[in-house]
Amino acid sequence: MPPGFSTGWRYTAPIVDMPIYLGYLQQRLLSAGATIEIREVGSLADVVALAPVVVVCAGMGARDLVPDPGLNPIRGQLVVVENPGITEFFSEDTGLSPDLLHFYPHGDTLVLGGTAEPGVWDRTADPSIAASIIDRCAEVEPRIRGAQVIGHRVGLLPTRSAVRVEEQQLDGTRVIYNYGHGGAGVMLSWGCAAEATALTLRSWQTN
Repeated sequence: MPPGFSTGWRYTAPIVDMPIYLGYLQQRLLSAGATIEIREVGSLADVVALAPVVVVCAGMGARDLVPDPGLNPIRGQLVVVENPGITEFFSEDTGLSPDLLHFYPHGDTLVLGGTAEPGVWDRTADPSIAASIIDRCAEVEPRIRGAQVIGHRVGLLPTRSAVRVEEQQLDGTRVIYNYGHGGAGVMLSWGCAAEATALTLRSWQTN
C-alpha cells in the first residue's frame, strides 16, 4: 500500500482514453450514414421544426437550450503528463472534498486528477490547482513528480438532481432528452443511450 493507506482493493477495469474513444464513436456515427453539422442553436424552437424527432444530448448547454435551470456545472481539472512507466491506475475515495486523487495510465501518457468544484463555470486551467494535483499524486507515486507536463484539461460536468432520459411533446415534435450525467458520463452512457434509442425508435415509428 502507498504510505498513509491501510486498506485498498486491486482489480482490473477498462480505462477510457476520452479523445480516442470520442473519435471512435464519431467514426461509427459517420460509418452509419449520419452527417455532422456544427452550428449555433439558440433554443429548441430553432430545431423542432426540422424533424419529427429531436434528441437533446447537449450537456451543460441544455441549461439554456431546454432551458433547465436545475442543471449546474461541476468544474473538473486534470493534468496530463508523460507516463514514467506506470501501468496501474490509482483512485482514492476523497468523499465530499473538491480535491480528488487519482491517476490513469493511457499508454505513453498519464492523466492526473483532479478537482470537482460545484457551481464553478471557469474553464481556464489554474496553474496552482495543477501544481496541487501533481503534488497529491506524487505523494502516492513519487515517479510522477518529475514527469513532463504535456497539457491540462478543464471541463464542466453537467449535474442535476437526476439524470434526464425522457420524452416530451413540443410543438408537434417528439423531443428525447438525454443529459445530466455529472461525473458518471462514461459509466452511464451505454445504458442511457440504449434507453434514449428505444424512445427515439418508438417515437419515429409513431410518426
